[in-house]
Amino acid sequence: MLEELEKSVSALISRADNGEKIMLSECDDFLNHIPSFTNKHTIEDTRLFLEFLGNPDENMKIIHVAGTNGKGSVCSYVSSVLMKAGYKVGMFTSPHLVKITERFCIDSKPISDGLFVEIFIELLKRVLEYDKEDYFPTYFEYLFFMAMLLYDVYPVDFLVLETGLGGRLDATNSVKKPMVSVITEIGFDHMQYLGNTIGEIAGEKAGIIKPSVPVIFFDKREEATEVIKRRALELDSRVVAVEKKDITDITLSQDDAGNKYIAFSYKSLYDKYVDLKLSTVARYQTENAAIALAALEILKSQGVELSELDIREGLISARWEGRMEEIRPGIYVDGAHNLDGITAFLECAGDIECSGRKLMLFGIVGDKQYPTIIRKILESRQFEQLFVAVLETNRSVSISDLKSAFGDAEDELGLIGVPVRYYSNVRDAITDIITVRKSGDMVFATGSLYLAGQIKGMM
Repeated sequence: MLEELEKSVSALISRADNGEKIMLSECDDFLNHIPSFTNKHTIEDTRLFLEFLGNPDENMKIIHVAGTNGKGSVCSYVSSVLMKAGYKVGMFTSPHLVKITERFCIDSKPISDGLFVEIFIELLKRVLEYDKEDYFPTYFEYLFFMAMLLYDVYPVDFLVLETGLGGRLDATNSVKKPMVSVITEIGFDHMQYLGNTIGEIAGEKAGIIKPSVPVIFFDKREEATEVIKRRALELDSRVVAVEKKDITDITLSQDDAGNKYIAFSYKSLYDKYVDLKLSTVARYQTENAAIALAALEILKSQGVELSELDIREGLISARWEGRMEEIRPGIYVDGAHNLDGITAFLECAGDIECSGRKLMLFGIVGDKQYPTIIRKILESRQFEQLFVAVLETNRSVSISDLKSAFGDAEDELGLIGVPVRYYSNVRDAITDIITVRKSGDMVFATGSLYLAGQIKGMM
C-alpha cells in the first residue's frame, strides 16, 4: 500500500479504536481522494480480495444487474416486489444522488450514517491486514467490498446487485454464482471504456453471464441480442428475451387523489397477459418493469414464493428517485445522460399535458455525447426557454463549451433566437427558473444524475 495512504488508513483506524467518533463526511472525503492513489484492478485481483474477505457472496442470493440504461429502476422494481412478498432485501446501486449512504439499502431504506462508518472502518482494517504491496481498492471497488461486508454482517434474504460502469471487468462480477443475471437496454455510453459499437458494448455487459445461470435481457438492438445469446449458449445459460411486443396498452392516468400512474399489460413467460400499474409518468419504465418481472419469474421457477398480488403491489409501490421524478408539483427531474436516455425523456415530457410553457434546466458532464444530446433537445422544439448550468463537479462541461454546442446545434437546425440562459452554477439557475415560472408552466431538469442530485439536495 502506498505510504501516504497507509498513514491515513492507520490514523482513521486508531481514532475509531480509541472510541473517537468518525463522521460520514470524513469517510466520504477519504473515498473521494482514493483516485489519487490507486487505479482499477483486474477482476482476478478483485476475486482474490473477495476470497480474503471469506467469499461472503457464496452465502448470498444475488440478482446481478448490468446494462446501459434502466439498471437502477430494474433493481428497484425487483426489490419492491420481493419486499411485498415478505423478504428482507438488500440493494447495492450507483451512483448516489444526494448522499453516499443511498448506495446501500436494506428494505428500500438507505443505511444509517453510523452503520456506513462502521462498515467503512472494518473494511479499512481488512485492507490493512491484506498487506499486499501497493494494493488498495478503487472508489467503486471499495464500495462494492463494503456491500459484501455489510450484507454478510447484516444478512438479507436477497441482494440486488447493480454493476458500476460495465460488466465483464466490473468489481461486482467477482461474485461467483448469482441466481439470475439481468441485462437492461444497451446503448452508447462510456465508449472510451466499453467500445465504440453496440456489439462491443454488449460484449462487456454480457460478461456478467455465468455458467448455467439464467440471463434476462431486453431485446431491442439486433447486434446486442446476437452477442448476448451467443455468450449464453457458450455458458449453457437459459436466455430470456423481453421484447417491446410483450408490453401493450400503455396509458398515462391519474387516480382520484391526483396521483399520476402508468397502466400497462405485460405478457409473462407463460404467455399470460397481466394488467399492472407503475407510480410514474415515464412510459420507458414499462420496459424496465417488464425486465424485472421476467427476472422475478425466473426466481419463482427456482422456488421463490411470489404471488400475483405481491407483483402488483410491489410494482405500484416502487419509487426510483431521479427518473422522471416530480419533486414538486410541475417540477420534474430526470437523470438522462446519454442519447437513448434523452430520447426516452423527450418522449415522456411530450406525453405530459401542460397548460402553460415547458421550461428546461440542462446540465451535463464532458465525457457524454453532449453536442448530439443538445441537438436532440433543440430538434424536439418542446421547450420555450432553456436554462443551462455548469454542474458542481470538475467533470462538468464549461459555459463556453455549452454555448458553442448550443450555437452549433441552432445553426445546424436553422433555428434563430432560441431563448437560452447560461449559469455558472445550478443554484442560480434553479432560483431563476422558479422566479420566471408562471402558473401552468412546467419545469423539466435533465442531462445528468449530478444535476438531479444537486436539485434534490437544494429542494
